[in-house]
Amino acid sequence: MAGLAIPAGLIQRSGMKPQRQVRLDYRRFGRFNGQHVTEMPQFKIASQRIVELHELLMAGKDDMLKDKDVVMTGWKMDSPFIADTELEKIQKAAQKLAAEIEDFVSIGIGGSYLGIQATIDAVKGSLDLTNLLDRIGRGGTPRIFFLGHNMDPAYTARVLEIMKGRRAGGVVISKSGGTVEPAIAFAIFKNGMDASFSEKEVQERIIAVTDKAKGALKELAIAQGYSTYVVPDNVGGRYSVTCPVGLFALAISGVNIKEFIAGARAAENMVRSQPFDKNIAMLRAAMRFMAHRYMGKVTELASTGVYDLRSVSMWMQQLGPESEGKQGEGLLIVPQYYTREAHADGQLVQQGPRNLIETFLMVEQPETDVIIPGQGTPVEYLDGKGLHFANTAFVEGLRDAHYEGGVPTMSFLLSELNAFTIGMLYQFEMNAIALSGLLLDQNPFIQPGVQQYKNVANARSGKPGTEAALAQMQAAEGKLNPDFIV
Repeated sequence: MAGLAIPAGLIQRSGMKPQRQVRLDYRRFGRFNGQHVTEMPQFKIASQRIVELHELLMAGKDDMLKDKDVVMTGWKMDSPFIADTELEKIQKAAQKLAAEIEDFVSIGIGGSYLGIQATIDAVKGSLDLTNLLDRIGRGGTPRIFFLGHNMDPAYTARVLEIMKGRRAGGVVISKSGGTVEPAIAFAIFKNGMDASFSEKEVQERIIAVTDKAKGALKELAIAQGYSTYVVPDNVGGRYSVTCPVGLFALAISGVNIKEFIAGARAAENMVRSQPFDKNIAMLRAAMRFMAHRYMGKVTELASTGVYDLRSVSMWMQQLGPESEGKQGEGLLIVPQYYTREAHADGQLVQQGPRNLIETFLMVEQPETDVIIPGQGTPVEYLDGKGLHFANTAFVEGLRDAHYEGGVPTMSFLLSELNAFTIGMLYQFEMNAIALSGLLLDQNPFIQPGVQQYKNVANARSGKPGTEAALAQMQAAEGKLNPDFIV
């Protein structure tokens, strides 16, 4: 019996010239009583302040921009302006490695993971599906996997089992080399590589992205002879996807990193040159600030109906809360994939507490569409229409219904999904989050609360030097009421 056939014309590929535009639609960012945020008296004050804060970012001299003694604005001042010659070197090295391997592993956590997967998913197609294609179907690239962003043994074992018997390579990303999750993952991966390939092959197939001069990973890379790329001192993890932290793995996956950086550069130049009322990053920052400080909003939904943008909403989930969430301030960002979540969280969004705002990620012209053969079915009224048409109608329906129900909404409108538009989106969003954090009087480039869980986890896992802390924790746990375990 023959397998599944795809009728001619069912799947359609766009023949249009790639578009290179990201816009912001904030017509529906209003208060429950119908007043638009721009009509609130505090908005003018915020708009004036945000222009001043952008000048502060550009000057790079304020303590609010520093992590210890380093001004953390390399994502704005340096990364979008990396020379094409440097990008070409990265691309060439990545292409050489990609041609030699069947599977590639990117090891990192937080900003050393999320931006990479989000970009690959958006530009090349979600990896959970594209990894199922053969090499030709993937555009000639290896399969891409991620380790080190969790420590679940079942997940780690499954990735290793999937790659068993195949030519493998990978990149490990850690400024210090001491972050526990990727350090463990790399120890496991390195063990497998050392047992499977010659010393020369391992040297050629493992790349380290780390500090330029110091740290455990840098020392190991030198000792083992791995090629290295530098994590810039002035770029924090969640702002790092447009620097070598993200670029090597993106190049392995087939993302055009020159186009990606060109998009970031275009957005950065727009942020610097456009007046407030035309400035996507400044407008978005001001509206998020107004919603949190004056409208009682505590959560921002990052919503999309595009499967390949789900990881981008997760990247937003890290960028915002880790930048703003200090001293009782900040918006929690929660990804929403529609229309799936419309049948779960949708009820609360529509009629629950009015403490939400929502930002949609929308694509105006998809590269791929599927024609609906509706004749003789309950959806006959959609016969001949594209699935993009139906999906957009439902996502826009959610947007409009949520707005009418009292949720202020805005939308990023991407002309289409490509490396350029994703680079633009990232640069706009990084500027917006940095500025909205500064509006809240927060340093958006530090994350002191994250260290607390690391200290506890290090003690519980027996890291040398944490014995006293472990004893204190065990004493405190001993005071808990055992009757409360049932």
